[in-house]
Amino acid sequence: MVQDLRFAVRQLFKAPGFTIAAVTVLALGIGVNTAVFSLVNTLFFAPPAYAKPHEMVQLFSQDKKDPNKFRGFSYPTYLDIREQNAVFSDAMSFNLALIGLGQKGDTRRAFAAIVSSNYFSVLGVPLARGRTFLPEEETPGHNVPVAIVSYSYWQKHDLNPSVIGSQLLVNGRPFTIVGITPKGFVGTLQILSPEVWLPISVYDQVANDFGSKNKTTMDDRNGTQLRIIGRLKPGRTAVAAKPALEGLAANLEKAYPVEQKNQMFITAPVSRIAVSTNPAAASGVKPIAPLLQL
Repeated sequence: MVQDLRFAVRQLFKAPGFTIAAVTVLALGIGVNTAVFSLVNTLFFAPPAYAKPHEMVQLFSQDKKDPNKFRGFSYPTYLDIREQNAVFSDAMSFNLALIGLGQKGDTRRAFAAIVSSNYFSVLGVPLARGRTFLPEEETPGHNVPVAIVSYSYWQKHDLNPSVIGSQLLVNGRPFTIVGITPKGFVGTLQILSPEVWLPISVYDQVANDFGSKNKTTMDDRNGTQLRIIGRLKPGRTAVAAKPALEGLAANLEKAYPVEQKNQMFITAPVSRIAVSTNPAAASGVKPIAPLLQL
């Protein structure tokens, strides 16, 4: 074996061009394979960066007469669900927007998560620094220009503590940074990582109807801008929660026969790769994940 190894090394030195090409191809192959494995593991298999993910479910609004038709939630409907449901210890709402982010003269495109004030508490994620959003900063119409930035954003600013209280520009508008997320936290999604989190009160000013064709303001009950994720109460399961959610949907349809017509509520696992209103949006991707690792 030693003799064979020596012979191989001598042959490689005799043909440096071939040696360089072979090493380069092997390095690229190993690098690509490692990158794909890391991506697939992050998207599908690594545990989410929030507390007790087995308790978390995403809520969907399905048309009773057309089961293939789903839609998002309005802010008033979200409040009704949060306050009247009997299955969640709490529920938060969110959506994404593509924004212009930066300082004067240095603006770039980035994803922002626009969230309810209880977003981080429902996920069980304490901030690295600063505070989360206040309830009044969530209320539509208040337009409170505050932001929570990612740990990676903080790293780009040399982990300077003075980032808290400083300003950044979102679509050219100044926002005051009040908090920093913990290292490694990217929200519930893995494929679209927000760099900044904003309160729902500024949605109408900064959002670009990401994932929504319904042009309504946030306080309009006809809106469909929001996605809802709830944390099940201790001992509750998604299956056991079904009758209560059906009853809640029926009560809301009675109260708002136009806005909630033919709507029923169902749950599904929290998606890590989609912001869709349809729970089946990501179902066709996960089965091929093991194939990508071969």
